[in-house]
Amino acid sequence: MVKLNLEIDGENKTYDIPTQWDDVTVDKFIEIVKLNEKKDINDLEKVMELMNILTTIPKDDVELLPVESFMEIQNNFSFVKTDVDKKMKDSIVIDGEEYFVKNDFNDLTMGESITIETLLKEADNPMYILDKMLCLFLRKKKENGKLESFKTTFLTDRIDIFRNAPITEVYNNLIFFSNGVDILENNMKDFLVEK
Repeated sequence: MVKLNLEIDGENKTYDIPTQWDDVTVDKFIEIVKLNEKKDINDLEKVMELMNILTTIPKDDVELLPVESFMEIQNNFSFVKTDVDKKMKDSIVIDGEEYFVKNDFNDLTMGESITIETLLKEADNPMYILDKMLCLFLRKKKENGKLESFKTTFLTDRIDIFRNAPITEVYNNLIFFSNGVDILENNMKDFLVEK
């Protein structure tokens, strides 16, 4: 992350500009995925929206930027054309709390199964619910060393914590979850089909 001083409409303002995927949070990554799927805007508009997502420079201010400042900022975003670093982790630490990955998709509770099915129905693209999937598959350990049981309150209690996690900390786990969810969804469909 670099700090960039810009003069916008006669005012000096300082913005944090990401330069690598480590600087991008889960919620920003979800916004980038949604932006990438937009078909009704041109490439320049996409870059302007990307700048707004990554830097929080208000869209009105982006429109007021001199072209050379716009290009200077845009050059910092070349990392979005690369893959997110794929670090598979058994646990991650966020705000001093350690969360462990639940990776056994053959041993889900009814609450987990219903939550997965409900989440998948509400999203056009599974990537849009990555933050919610983290609430489902990242758990604290109890004193006995076992993962805590899933509670639907995790979706409200922990979602902001996971939205603000760096995407590089959780990306590979999210892909792993997506593959597991696909397997689970197919198994559930097979189970529900009358024979």
